[in-house]
Amino acid sequence: MPNMMSVLNDLIRRLARREITAQTKTLRKLNAQHRRDIAALKRQTGGLLKAVAFLEGQEKRRVVQPLPAPEAGAMRFRADGLRTHRASLGLSAKDYGQLVGVSGLTIYSWEAGKSRPRLQQVAKVAAVRGIGKREALKRLDLLGGGRPGEAPRRRTGGPTAKEFILSLVKGNKGASTAEINAAWIKAGRAGRANNTLGLLVREGDLKRMQAKGLRGSRYE
Repeated sequence: MPNMMSVLNDLIRRLARREITAQTKTLRKLNAQHRRDIAALKRQTGGLLKAVAFLEGQEKRRVVQPLPAPEAGAMRFRADGLRTHRASLGLSAKDYGQLVGVSGLTIYSWEAGKSRPRLQQVAKVAAVRGIGKREALKRLDLLGGGRPGEAPRRRTGGPTAKEFILSLVKGNKGASTAEINAAWIKAGRAGRANNTLGLLVREGDLKRMQAKGLRGSRYE
């Protein structure tokens, strides 16, 4: 009898090991397949993120690029036309002025007939007349302006977007795009600093340099 029990126990152990080995092998195969699937999903997600970032960059460049110059016949200024168009866009004088490149007070002065825009400014006003409300809001958002009904993005008494970046670069010459954006976000500013950086470079207030080994540029 003791020998029979010993043989039976040994058989049970062999059968248990065989079953455990079979189950473990199946689990190992499933685990390896799951790892491959996860790696494939990560690669796919990375590719999609790059595609989205590229498309966002293309859209931002399209929106913030200078508006096309109007035809000579369209470059006429009328104060009531300016008021009507601004009302149709639902923009404040400050926001409309940002699209044109002047202050809100200047817009009010033009609308009231107290002053008239120069020829170059007439061209900008005429160019703005060619865009709709959606395009105007996109441009304001990317230029750092607020949308109608939103709280202003600039704190009372705080520096403007241009002043903030110029001060930052002055204290850290050669600052990279990533460093400037990090400081921008840390300061609680909305969006990113890229559009203001591009504007400062076009206006000649900043010099853009290629950053070797880094994404983006350096500024001084």
